[in-house]
Amino acid sequence: MKAFHPTFGRQPWPDGVRVLQVYALPDLSAGSALRTLLGDLHKSLAGFPVVPVPDDHAHITLDMITSTPADAIGEAERRELADRLRTAVAGTGPLVLQAGSPLAYRTGVRLDLHPDHQLAVLQHRVRSAIHQVCGPDSTAYPLGVLHMTAGYAAADVDTDELAQVIHRVRPGHAPFTVRRIELIEVYWQRVPVDGSDASGRRIRWDTVAAVPLDDVPTAGLHATSDSR
Repeated sequence: MKAFHPTFGRQPWPDGVRVLQVYALPDLSAGSALRTLLGDLHKSLAGFPVVPVPDDHAHITLDMITSTPADAIGEAERRELADRLRTAVAGTGPLVLQAGSPLAYRTGVRLDLHPDHQLAVLQHRVRSAIHQVCGPDSTAYPLGVLHMTAGYAAADVDTDELAQVIHRVRPGHAPFTVRRIELIEVYWQRVPVDGSDASGRRIRWDTVAAVPLDDVPTAGLHATSDSR
């Protein structure tokens, strides 16, 4: 496993740059199975140069606007994007998923998601909404197998050893529900790593708009959608 370096689409993400992204956010109520799994998984990472994702920042990346940084996207365009997203996901309803098992991959630890077909449909609806507002060349984020990242590596790690440790986390699976997506402004915070000389990156964001998956579009939103 190698140290994680965030990318802005397919390019290195410069320090200090904020980027608009769309995330699906899990329900993480106190005592929920997913919160328990994440907590136990984070404990298992102690001693490894891996920066855990805080529980309140657990997310599933759906897409990223890579044609321009967030500060170049004005309020009117952000409002239109939020409206397009509401229309795109209206009637989708909450998604019931399972997270796990934890997997050690090339730059961190992630949770596999199942079943993910409806989530993939949601992702493509989100991309279509972004293209309607920002253009077809606005998203260079590669669409792969959807997942939830639990921690980002701050330095090289023995992947075999880490894989064995996280495999011992039990239960290794957790059901959860996604009831909303959010348009967010993402940035990275450099943080020290306990027991290591390395510094890692912790994800942070500010919410621009929250969109419930069971939202029903109004006539006004349809009008906005047809106005371009």
